[in-house]
Amino acid sequence: MIGIPALLFFFYSSLLSENVARNLPVTLLDLDKSSVSRQLVRMIDANATMDIAYEVTDELEGQRTVRTGKSFALIVIPKDFHKNVQNGLAPNVMCYFNGQYLLPAGLIQRDFQLIAGSFAAGAQIEILKKKGMMPEQTKGVITPIGTDSHTLFNPFLNYGAYLNLGFLPMAFQIVVMIVSIYALGNVLKYKRGHELLEQANNKVFVAIVGKLLPYTIVFFIVGFFMNSLLFYKIQAPLNGSFAFINLITLSFIIVCQSMALFVTSVVTSLRTAMTIGGGYTALAFSFTGYTFPPEGMSNFVQELNYIFPFHSYLRFVISYAVRGISFNGMQRTYLIVLSVFVVIGIISAPIYYLRLKKGGYNV
Repeated sequence: MIGIPALLFFFYSSLLSENVARNLPVTLLDLDKSSVSRQLVRMIDANATMDIAYEVTDELEGQRTVRTGKSFALIVIPKDFHKNVQNGLAPNVMCYFNGQYLLPAGLIQRDFQLIAGSFAAGAQIEILKKKGMMPEQTKGVITPIGTDSHTLFNPFLNYGAYLNLGFLPMAFQIVVMIVSIYALGNVLKYKRGHELLEQANNKVFVAIVGKLLPYTIVFFIVGFFMNSLLFYKIQAPLNGSFAFINLITLSFIIVCQSMALFVTSVVTSLRTAMTIGGGYTALAFSFTGYTFPPEGMSNFVQELNYIFPFHSYLRFVISYAVRGISFNGMQRTYLIVLSVFVVIGIISAPIYYLRLKKGGYNV
């Protein structure tokens, strides 16, 4: 209940402690070996994202470093690069990257295109100066329209804050589900149902609350620690009430325990219940629409997302805490969905009661 979540929180937060990916190793093949090509190489190496870790003499050797995972990309500067630049031609500098690694590939592609564009603009400015243009005129020719970009909600592109908002509660909900199923199911597995009903004066809700409430309290403390880590140590954007976020986390814990009651009641063994509960919560992250926007999913999958309480919880936290939306219709929908899961748990209580009366699972 405490050690596993703490270990997972430490793992995810330390994994993304740099906030953004830096110094990704790339391989360079410079076939020109000129002063101009070395200037481009210095620009690439000065970029915070890429680090030229290998310099090779042929393309096959460079491709081998990418295939074996030693580097994430191969940059090839062609022959006659210097001559073509001086003549105003457009030489092609190639960048091969491994698309299986989505994050490194995306960052390398973005920054390489930025560097290549800046280098090309600088070269074009020098050519225009030689033709007699003033520096101010050359800039107007190269970039006739300027852009002013503003990144909302995560202005520093902090991957630690962005991904940990999903990773930490995802790991936490798995622990809540598994422990709650075990707390409710071990009574049935070891045939102690009559004993529990006797202690609860034959009241199933007293038995359920008595079994789960101590875990709820412990999980609330762990959830408070998780939110403190997210919003104060990792510094995810906080544009809402921290107390209210913890209240939503408590509600989410109760929802997970309600689903644990449902799973424990409808299956025929503790092992099956824990397998289903673990699989159900592990799949939830794929259906949150967090790393892939739900708007890009089919209508069927968009509706299917709501069968996982983690989807509604995470979307609510992002909407309220990160975006600072006080309360709207979508947030009400999330709360209604979470309430439905609690109702499912309440409905399954009579089934749990029947299993307790029998003493436990039949097998």
